[in-house]
Amino acid sequence: MTADELFSNLKVGKIPELLFLYGKETFLVQRAVRLVRRAVLESDKDDFNDNQFYGKDAAATSIIESARTLPFFASRRLVTIKDAHLLPAAELDELLPYLKEPVPETCLLFVAEKIDSRRKFFQKFKKSGTMVEFRPLSERELPGHIRSFLDTRDYRISADALELFCSMVGESLHEVHAELEKLLTYLGERRLVDLTDVHAVVSKGRAENIFNLGNAVGCGDVAKSLSLAKQLADAGEAPLKILSLLVRHFRQLWKVRELQVQNRGVRDIASVAGVPFFVVQSMISQGKRFSRNDFYRAFQLFLETDLAMKSSGADAEALLENLLLRLSRKG
Repeated sequence: MTADELFSNLKVGKIPELLFLYGKETFLVQRAVRLVRRAVLESDKDDFNDNQFYGKDAAATSIIESARTLPFFASRRLVTIKDAHLLPAAELDELLPYLKEPVPETCLLFVAEKIDSRRKFFQKFKKSGTMVEFRPLSERELPGHIRSFLDTRDYRISADALELFCSMVGESLHEVHAELEKLLTYLGERRLVDLTDVHAVVSKGRAENIFNLGNAVGCGDVAKSLSLAKQLADAGEAPLKILSLLVRHFRQLWKVRELQVQNRGVRDIASVAGVPFFVVQSMISQGKRFSRNDFYRAFQLFLETDLAMKSSGADAEALLENLLLRLSRKG
């Protein structure tokens, strides 16, 4: 089942007796949990019908006992197992009999970062329950997500403002929605978000630093490259995240460069490359410093660094510094 199908069912009172929500995009998982709670419980403070367990410490016998307890002065009971990916295999196996005969009045909700499809528990759950995965949104999906969110709050955003907003925020939906809430507060009674609103409210630090980092690398300015990377790290960005942001910038830069060589117009370049039109000229200037071979080499270095950060156990900050040094020495 998809997330949209789940949410549509919840709106009309169709609540699964067995539900497993999981995925790397914790913001979407947490939002789904809130919607399930709202659909199941008649009050936010319904302590009698709201049982919560944590995977690391939960016992299957206690979970089953709660799930089989009929709701108290209500139509439904919610039993939630948070961090369900930490449930020991033995406890999962003990839950198998309940999957065959779930109590209709109970919504047994599992919340996890991931699942192990090889385990018998998950194979059975897929047949008898509802499983919904929440993956991180892609760059192409983010604008639609933002528009949908604003629609639910009866707000609109201009195309240029949306482009700028997406270029300035990261991929984390927690950050995206924090910035959106700031925007809506800033608007007051107005219902349309425009360019000046985004410029006035959204934090520019990371977006500017990433752009300047790419520029410094292209110019061969090692000292500035290292300084900007340190600023990002001091702002709380992990080396692997800085790498992903740098890869994203270079991917867009390469697209802009290829389109510019084809003599495409600024608006056309902005649309195809997925960047705000008002930064295209700057990116064209930056992209001219790179040949196609320079881009190939850069992405080879990105891949090597990514693999090293994830598998070698080496100091990630040192790997990032080494990457910047090698990128700055073109050729």
